[in-house]
Amino acid sequence: MKKPIAVGDLCRVINGYHGKDSPNIGLIVRVVRFLTDEFVEKLFRCESEYSERTDRRITVSKAPAGYADYFESWLERIEPDVPEKQLTIETTKETT
Repeated sequence: MKKPIAVGDLCRVINGYHGKDSPNIGLIVRVVRFLTDEFVEKLFRCESEYSERTDRRITVSKAPAGYADYFESWLERIEPDVPEKQLTIETTKETT
């Protein structure tokens, strides 16, 4: 079972507002905020320098520059190379 997407995750954009023609497909984004689950699925705000946030006629996101909003199904979580248990830093003091 895949781990659900959460704040702090790196994700690849795999779909978008224009379906497979979305200009953001392939971008790597970082999830910075969970917005809502009022829709059919969860909506996340993600940080990405090059995300396009408009369609041909109107602005479709109220996200500030450098951010864009994505539904959970539009994102594919990128698993870290190192297991999460190894990501913690152990600190020990030597007593002399």
